Amino acid sequence: MNKPSLLAAFALKSFFTVSSAFAHPADQSEMRLRPSPHALEIRLTFNILTLTRFVPIDTDGDAKVSMAELEAAQPALVEYMNRQIRLEINQETAALGSDVKWAPLWPEAQATPPMTEFEYSGRSVDVTFMLPVEKLLEDFWIGFEIFEQTGPMQTIRGLFEQDGEVLEVPFSGLEPEYTYDTGYAEDPFIQEAEQQAAEALAPQRTVEWPAWLLIPAYLALIPLYRSTIARRLRALR
Repeated sequence: MNKPSLLAAFALKSFFTVSSAFAHPADQSEMRLRPSPHALEIRLTFNILTLTRFVPIDTDGDAKVSMAELEAAQPALVEYMNRQIRLEINQETAALGSDVKWAPLWPEAQATPPMTEFEYSGRSVDVTFMLPVEKLLEDFWIGFEIFEQTGPMQTIRGLFEQDGEVLEVPFSGLEPEYTYDTGYAEDPFIQEAEQQAAEALAPQRTVEWPAWLLIPAYLALIPLYRSTIARRLRALR
């Protein structure tokens, strides 16, 4: 790499570092991830300012966002998040999906009058995705491709919560991804529970007797059948 390229790379890194260090709360979001053996809950918390950078929400152009506009934008926001927040589960491509719940984080949200741009940064919404996992959840990777829309000052505080422990991982334009290992693959108690569940779901085996074992039973029934026929014939005479 030549000297101008090195200087440009250093300047870019310095810009991201300084931007992250002095990021305004308006540019800070949060993510909580709760893995379990066969499910992954991902809760994203964005303020309305950040959501307006994802997709247009103010459809009537009055520089305000109403609750009706925010609700109407939910499908487009879910589509955007599925496209720009990348996910792999057990090293296979996955998606956030459509099983999502929205929860405004301010009192009496439904009665809120249209919000001005000044209010956007102070109103946040929880967006929670529930992902069922068929196989044992061993690891997952998540990567954000939102920083082109949000700008370099955007940061995401990632909290990985499992078995009462919390791992904090910051995400930014410089560090947009992270791989998390659940440890379930090495947990003997989890492995035992998985084996028991597999055995409970396995179809019950039926005992199949060899045909030759039934021959004596058939032979024993022949005299009984003949005597029954003979009694019926004598009764008819």
